[in-house]
Amino acid sequence: MGLFDLFKKKKVQVTIQKPIEHTESTTPVPAKSPVQSPVRNSPDSYADSSTIAPDERPFYQPDSYYTYYSYPGSALSQKVTPFEERKKISYPSSRGLYVGEIMLLEYCTQGKYPKPTSGYPGLWWFKYGIRDVGHALESLEKRGFLKWRSKADSLQSLKVDELKSILAEKGLPVAGKKADLINRIVTEIPENEISIPNYTPKYELTEIGKAELSDNGYVPYMHKHPHATTDDNTFGKAFTVWEINKLFPDGNAKDWRRVVGEIEKKRFGVDMATAPVDNAPKARAKQEDRSAQKEEIREYLKANKDAISKGIKTQGDGFEEESKGLDYKAIGKDKEALVMFYIAIGKGFDAPALYRETAVLLRKYGLLEEELSVINAGIKNVPSGNRHRTELMERKKKVQELIKKQAE
Repeated sequence: MGLFDLFKKKKVQVTIQKPIEHTESTTPVPAKSPVQSPVRNSPDSYADSSTIAPDERPFYQPDSYYTYYSYPGSALSQKVTPFEERKKISYPSSRGLYVGEIMLLEYCTQGKYPKPTSGYPGLWWFKYGIRDVGHALESLEKRGFLKWRSKADSLQSLKVDELKSILAEKGLPVAGKKADLINRIVTEIPENEISIPNYTPKYELTEIGKAELSDNGYVPYMHKHPHATTDDNTFGKAFTVWEINKLFPDGNAKDWRRVVGEIEKKRFGVDMATAPVDNAPKARAKQEDRSAQKEEIREYLKANKDAISKGIKTQGDGFEEESKGLDYKAIGKDKEALVMFYIAIGKGFDAPALYRETAVLLRKYGLLEEELSVINAGIKNVPSGNRHRTELMERKKKVQELIKKQAE
């Protein structure tokens, strides 16, 4: 790699435990137990499910799943704060909605609620304290934030064969593309006569619902924030949706991007909240001169060679630099991300994701030789017992093939 051959000396490693990411299909990662001895849930400590309608029950886990502690009986147990209790220690929006309710609005934009095919994820209880999601949705409907989606609007999710079946049942032509079929159904068949197989009505946001979600965008933003923590200080100072909620006691959160962005800049070094996100980088890349992009990245890295070398000599094992690089990458600042990644690599950080993400960026700009050097550094620094090391070996083989093809 020449100019960027900065990875020869592997420094002594300091293991830092990173927060485990939450997933929607599992219980949120808990913090340390607030009590001295392990928490033991008794049979009567499960969350009350008596209000759940019979037709909604198939969309939940068994009652025994909804304990008042995540990971009960372990040192990682964390107590769940039910929605009614959370209301007492958090602020409502200017329209009277609380964090969990605002998050439900976000999920309703996907057209899958109520009764989602995959069921309601455990996060509604373990993270937001909502046990009866169905009734929470009904409450939002009664207050004017949700309305029932029309059958016509649901046609887009159907397959072409299903659309043709609807038309054939009414003796209408079935020729044409999907858009033609949908248009024919909407114009030729009354709403109450459209027969959709296994149809389940779904909610959509009303205009006030859309305004509510827009004004309180910090809720879905924090829901998937890469640096979000648990409620306590297990992984450092708490950075949660509840902490951000406290910053808007009057319910007016329209300026949330600036507020959150300032916190991000101070805590993590990157303001992601206010940064414009490039949603179509691949489309733009096809239009722009790839060679110019390639040289631009190369010159930027060359100009920052001293900064990279200096950064490698600073304290730490590379975790902070990798994290900052991922933040830059998330908002489309690829050049800045690569500088952070190179520093982390130079420190010998052993996380496979670091080398994969760096390689992905370099491949994006056609920097194949640089990618190969990064992968070699990854193979050297990632322990041989790590299952992801095999992925790096496979990627090395692929980039070598590309380099050979490029030379032909």
